[in-house]
Amino acid sequence: MTDRIKLIIADDHHIFRKGILSIVSEDDGIEITGEAANGDDALKLIEEKKPDIAILDIDMPGLSGLDVARKVKSEKLPVKIVILTIHKDKEYFDEALELDIKAYVLKESIANDLIDCIKRVAAGEYYISSAISGYLVEKNKTSTKQTELDKLTHAEKEILKLIAQNKTSAQIADELFRSVRTIENHRNNICNKLGLKGPHALLLYAIQHKSAF
Repeated sequence: MTDRIKLIIADDHHIFRKGILSIVSEDDGIEITGEAANGDDALKLIEEKKPDIAILDIDMPGLSGLDVARKVKSEKLPVKIVILTIHKDKEYFDEALELDIKAYVLKESIANDLIDCIKRVAAGEYYISSAISGYLVEKNKTSTKQTELDKLTHAEKEILKLIAQNKTSAQIADELFRSVRTIENHRNNICNKLGLKGPHALLLYAIQHKSAF
């Protein structure tokens, strides 16, 4: 039997935490090992419970969700951070990415996004709420460099388009009737051609430029 995904939830609104619990309880593969109403208690839970994933609100008493993520990164704690927030602001989003968060999910989208997000993050994928992708596209609408995309083959552009839809390598392989290894090779080639580095770079580039392909 596959081990259950262990996670903690930190949000200062009791009702919202209960909403998350209700969504997560529908999946037998996920186990809630702790709840916190502030960032300080969230950090203690991460240190004590050692969950696979910590779901953190940004705005909390004491340490904010981003403060907790910063401490997790500096102390190299083995937990994947998911930011769950109402904020669509560029500043919050960019800061979260700098802290190596694994997912950025808007609260308005949790009913549709949360379970998929948790499973992807647990599997080593990155996840950006579909509701935030519109902001990313708009932000870069006037800055797309077509010459960059011209470096890519037709197959690579097709894969980039699917990456922009938040699809995993396995999902892309199934859709294009290719092996996962072939898709991973294409992803590496795309990164090399576009000079992309870092775990989020390819996903962000694909979302930001999806209007161009």
